Amino acid sequence: MKREPLPDRVLPVVYAVLLHVVIGAVLVFRLGYAPVHVAAGPQAERVEPVKAVVVDEKQIADELERLRESEKRQREKERDRVERVERQAEEARLRRIAEEERLADLERRRREDEREHMAARRERERREAERIAELERKREAEAKRVEELEKQKQALAKRRAEEEERLALIERERREEAEKRRRLEEQQRLAEERRLAAEREKQRADEERRKIEEQQRLAEERRLAAEREKQRADEERRKIEEQSRLAEEQAQAARAERERAEAQRREAEEERERIEAEKRKAEAERERIEAEKKKAEAEAERKRIEEQKRQAEEARRKAEEERRRNEAERALLEEQIASEELQLERERLALLAAGRNEYIAQIKDRIERNWQRPPGTAAGLKCVVLVSQIPGGEVVKAEILAGSGNIAFDRSVVQAVLRSSPLPVPKDPSLFDRSIEIIFEPEG
Repeated sequence: MKREPLPDRVLPVVYAVLLHVVIGAVLVFRLGYAPVHVAAGPQAERVEPVKAVVVDEKQIADELERLRESEKRQREKERDRVERVERQAEEARLRRIAEEERLADLERRRREDEREHMAARRERERREAERIAELERKREAEAKRVEELEKQKQALAKRRAEEEERLALIERERREEAEKRRRLEEQQRLAEERRLAAEREKQRADEERRKIEEQQRLAEERRLAAEREKQRADEERRKIEEQSRLAEEQAQAARAERERAEAQRREAEEERERIEAEKRKAEAERERIEAEKKKAEAEAERKRIEEQKRQAEEARRKAEEERRRNEAERALLEEQIASEELQLERERLALLAAGRNEYIAQIKDRIERNWQRPPGTAAGLKCVVLVSQIPGGEVVKAEILAGSGNIAFDRSVVQAVLRSSPLPVPKDPSLFDRSIEIIFEPEG
């Protein structure tokens, strides 16, 4: 059984208490009383009677009805607010559930990819073990052959030194070329990022411009509506003024005609002058009444137009308040969505960074397991090697970007990278990179 919200359970009790307090206050103020005066002396036994005022039950009933109506409105308003809050909470809960399901699905797929990767890794390690065993057998045969060639080393020592110097020169040239190529690629990448940023900025500016144009269009429509309303009011006013002018001209023409006829008739008979004078007086009264009537009608029309303007302004103000409220709610919702999206993006970037670090660590581990320290090399050496690979982890090239100063050490690192092919593949295919810089520091 669903439990009622706390406000629905507490408000009726509060309203009931307030109702009893108000009834008590009404009874106290409605009931009058007269103090009892006790006189001293022989008339001490006389007591003034208490004067009571009859309480109007209809007023109490009306007051109770008003309080009940107020309580009902308050309950309805509170219930609407609680329903709105619960509806918003339910929408947020549904969004959270959907996001949790999406994250759970991502986690499930990540675990599946990890299981597949582990199975593939075990298979590769098995093949690697077989290949290492084969290499061990070959190494033993090579050791025997080296023993046979040891006698030839002394004769080849000078040639080897010259070859190493030549290789060192070639290596420096290759490093310089690699550095130039890396800088060029970095410049191209930065130019691409700036281009994408400019496109995003342009899209954002276009969106802002469309919003501003939409707001201007709405403002223009409201202005045109107000102008049309003003034109209609001006047209009504002009019609009223035109009617008043025509009536005044008719009245003036009638007066001029009557004055001319009166001048002609004045010489004929005095009686008709008296009658005409009375008729003029009556006509003037009628005109005055007609003018007052038209003035009253014009005043009523003006008030009606002003009332229409006021109602239109009130409707516009309410519409503007509703629009602002909707915009505020939409802005709040967009801010919440943006915050959630930002949090999800941060989590995604953290997962990608962790996956990238794990991917690089696996590659380093593979290279270190396949690395063989050259005889006579000192500890603490390190170098930076650029590994070029194709999808699937097959190494196509390995070159030293920053050498250790020991050619034999650098060459052994390159050979270890080539022996580590195919390299481990990342769990997330988007983390794969054709060119990876590895800091090789076996004692690090």
